[in-house]
Formats: sequence, C-alpha cells, structure tokens
Amino acid sequence: IGDEGCKALGEGLEHNKALTSIALSGCGRIGDAGYKELSENLKLNKALKSIDLSSRSFRDDGCRWLGEALKINEALTSINLSGCGFGDQGCWWLGEALRINQALTSINLS
Repeated sequence: IGDEGCKALGEGLEHNKALTSIALSGCGRIGDAGYKELSENLKLNKALKSIDLSSRSFRDDGCRWLGEALKINEALTSINLSGCGFGDQGCWWLGEALRINQALTSINLS
C-alpha cells in the first residue's frame, strides 16, 4: 500500500460502521501524505477499535497526523506502533494526543 492506497482506504474508513480492527503492518510504503489522509479519516470513524501500524517506516510527521486524529477519535482503544522508528518529536506529538484522548487503553511502542 502506498499513499494513494492509504487515501482510498481512509475514505472507506470514514464511512464504514462495521470494521473494528485493521492491520497495516509491513504493507508497502506509506509516506507522510498517506498517513495524513488515513489520519484525517480516522477522526471521523466511530467503529474502529484497533489499528496495527507496526513495522512501518513512520516519521515524526506521521506521528503528528496520527496524534491529531487521536485527539478527536473516541473509538480507538488499541494502537500498535512497534518497530516504527519515529523519534522524540513523534513521541511528543503522541504524548500531546494522549493528554486529550480518554479512549485508548493500549498503545505498543516497543
């Protein structure tokens, strides 16, 4: 999956009311634009409970977009970001989101 595939997937998630879990671990090369599109649509999804983005090449900007979605999304309870390799700034973005998000009960950063 690349940025365009991520955009299409995100658009589907915006309207999907049944899917509760999605795993994108190791799926192709998603760049910052793809994470931005996915995150924009996660803001609106009310069904997804778990997302696995492990083993992704995830930069700090990807964490920024994801963090913005987590500030709004009240459905996600679990997110797997293990092996993503983002830095201190990415952790800062996620930390800021966790100050607001009260739905997440599990986050894997190993």
